[in-house]
Amino acid sequence: MLTQVLIGGVDDTGPHVFSLDPFGSLTEEKYVATGSGSPIAYGVLEDKYREGTSVEELLPIIIKAVNSAMKRDAASGDNFNVAVIDAKGYRELTVKEKKQLLID
Repeated sequence: MLTQVLIGGVDDTGPHVFSLDPFGSLTEEKYVATGSGSPIAYGVLEDKYREGTSVEELLPIIIKAVNSAMKRDAASGDNFNVAVIDAKGYRELTVKEKKQLLID
């Protein structure tokens, strides 16, 4: 079984997202998706992501990317978590917040 690990956090230089692929390569990314639905999620992310966009503006894009993958890839499942990691710490969005962002 192969695993791709996503690592995110904030340090003195700002926010970072890293992808550790199944073969041991570690890369820093602006955004990253993994799993069988990732090509679908990347389609949304590549179309909508803009450098300098706020977290609040990015959350609906992230929700749409994951939701699109779930709709079009049976192996993606039917549930997901979204976490925000910032200078304040780690927080997962509630089901209500995710549903609201999907409607917006």
